[in-house]
Amino acid sequence: MRVATLFVIILPAILGLPSMWMSEAKAQSSPSPQNDTAIMGTSESPTVSSEQTLKDDPVCDPTYRPTITKIEPDEFQAGAKIVIMGEHFGKKKDCLHEVTFGPVKATEFTLQGDDKIEVTVPDSVATGMLFVSVVTGGGAAKTAVLVKK
Repeated sequence: MRVATLFVIILPAILGLPSMWMSEAKAQSSPSPQNDTAIMGTSESPTVSSEQTLKDDPVCDPTYRPTITKIEPDEFQAGAKIVIMGEHFGKKKDCLHEVTFGPVKATEFTLQGDDKIEVTVPDSVATGMLFVSVVTGGGAAKTAVLVKK
């Protein structure tokens, strides 16, 4: 098994071919929009009702990926209200699909603009380090946080 795995990873490099492992790593590290289809696994464009929709809320366009810049407070407990700050969250709630704390989806969140989301941390969130994820029409962003007892 180890030899087969090694063979799959190293043989393309020896032959000068791009390996699937390396092309995925390059796609994830590249900020360019043309590599977004490699990360998402599809080349289909999302359905958009009109050009005006894209102008009014460009985060629905998959070239605008969300980013998380800060979470306040940086340490919190289950049940607390927190603020997630960043970019490209959307101007309308339609483009903000979900906020998760590890595997647990938040049920109470409010979009406060393209750069701010207010969230109530679900009571069932485990303590310790976990990822907070924001999923929009343009993609997903995540950052690690500490949930205290």
